Amino acid sequence: MNMLSGKKSFMMACMVFVMLMLSSKQSLCQLADEELAAQFYANKEFSKAADMYEKLLNKNQKSVYFYENLLNCYINTKEFNLAEKLSKKQSKRFENQAIYQVDIAYLHRLQQEDQQAISQMNGLIQKLKPYEPSIFELAKALEKRNEKGFAVQAYLKGRSLLRNELIFANELGGIYLELGDKKMMIEEFLNVLIIDESTMDEIQGLLQNSLDNNSDFEILKQSLLKKNKQYTDRNIFNEMLVWMHVQKNEYAMALVYTKNLDKKFREEGRRIIELGFLAMANEQYDAAIQIFKTVTALGIDKPFYSYAKSSELEARSKKILAGNYTQEELQILAAEYNILLKELGRNPNTASTLKSLANLEAYYLNHYQIAIQLYEEIINMPRIDRILQANSKLELADFYVMKGEVWEALLLYGQVDKDFLQEPLGQEAKLRNAKLSYYLGEFEWAKAQLDVLKTATTQLIANNALELSLVIQDNTLDSILEPLQLFAQADLNYVQKNHSRALILLDSLLILYPNHVLSDDILFKKAQIFASTKNYDKAAIYFEKVYKDFGSDIMGDNALYELAKLYQKQLNNPKEALKCYEAFIETYAGSFFLTECRKQYRMLRGDQIN
Repeated sequence: MNMLSGKKSFMMACMVFVMLMLSSKQSLCQLADEELAAQFYANKEFSKAADMYEKLLNKNQKSVYFYENLLNCYINTKEFNLAEKLSKKQSKRFENQAIYQVDIAYLHRLQQEDQQAISQMNGLIQKLKPYEPSIFELAKALEKRNEKGFAVQAYLKGRSLLRNELIFANELGGIYLELGDKKMMIEEFLNVLIIDESTMDEIQGLLQNSLDNNSDFEILKQSLLKKNKQYTDRNIFNEMLVWMHVQKNEYAMALVYTKNLDKKFREEGRRIIELGFLAMANEQYDAAIQIFKTVTALGIDKPFYSYAKSSELEARSKKILAGNYTQEELQILAAEYNILLKELGRNPNTASTLKSLANLEAYYLNHYQIAIQLYEEIINMPRIDRILQANSKLELADFYVMKGEVWEALLLYGQVDKDFLQEPLGQEAKLRNAKLSYYLGEFEWAKAQLDVLKTATTQLIANNALELSLVIQDNTLDSILEPLQLFAQADLNYVQKNHSRALILLDSLLILYPNHVLSDDILFKKAQIFASTKNYDKAAIYFEKVYKDFGSDIMGDNALYELAKLYQKQLNNPKEALKCYEAFIETYAGSFFLTECRKQYRMLRGDQIN
């Protein structure tokens, strides 16, 4: 009994082994056939590929991949009879899969048999049942064959069958976007918000990239007002109206809806404050001032009174410093800061106001000792926010660099680097430390630090580190370091506001080392100096020269970006600014500044403002 059982087990094992070997051999053969078919297909040997795919599809009738490639082979060899026969055969095998039936219409289109194609697609839509997956599958199959209009019909028919006027909103919004139907695109994307309010950021992004002019925004406005009236219990459309008016820099209107939301949620000005910061970030300082005043008007007993009061002064400060300010205006501004601090007190809640005053005293009024005292007061303040404290250390360190007190600056940079290791603030400290080493001629050490920062989490830090690292790399390839040493000294003098000394060094470099690799950097630095001393016309000449003569070098995009800003803000020449932004968008597709240039270009062109 045991012997017989053993023999049977052995024979069974042998049979299994043989079957596995045969199966393995078949799998290897099929794999080889697939590779050969794919090679024929890639080489556009469609007749040979078709022979292979016919065999492969017969072995695996469910493979959409084999079917697609075989169909394309027939189309490329103009064998439409075989192609149609294939699609019909597959549609009979898999009656519930719309892809094959849509391909019959697709083949009619390719042969200019439009009536047959339209009839086929209409028939498929009419046969739809109230079953969401089959509706979705048909619409996607139609989209795949670029029959977007019929895909829309399929989705709309599906809505009717399912008795749901919101279903497929996201899909319809995408198709209308591709078709250029802005009105219907907006309607459907707003329907998406009714279904799921958490998609607001995504929908805002889609709309921001799709709306091109005032007409588009007017359609959005009317649609939002309609939805807001229709869904009075929803807050989402109030929020969207705020967002829309911000896009158009219509902060007075944005404030109306923000106040409604703030009152509804009893936020006592918190939401209005956020709108003010948004206006300030977009350099709409007058609007920001009025928004912050709205919060202070709520009363001194409200929780955001002091925050709004200091933010209002901050907005006024930014407005003054962004323009062609006078010394008298700066002194009045400093006096207003001191009055505000007397009213609100000097404590952690007003530390940011103290920092703004310190910055004003240090960099604009040249009251060095007052500035140092203010920075140290913030840094040593009990229970101070550690981020604010660290930023104050960085600003004080920058101030020490400006004064020439190098070791004090190194100490402060090092503290922030250590306290915020691997964080953006620590990386910013490391970058400034590396710059200081570069100013002092310690190029090898500076480059080592900069190379670490090329992969910094913040793109601006990584971009700045890369630029300076390349300057050092390109100018330390041989043993002649004097040009880079002179340039670094000029750079340091520029930071220290020794502008005449910096210009002398730069001009010396141009004379001593004509056509040097630093030429574009020298011209760019001269442009920066002239801009700092409000000689804007001369600055524009040098920025333009860098762009025209060295446009393909690393400073090319920087120069054109700075030139555009100069025309827009200081020279009050929006026409030239528009030309610069347009040239930038066309020339520097991979630049760090591209997003901002697009934003300013659209604003100047009038796409988002009346």
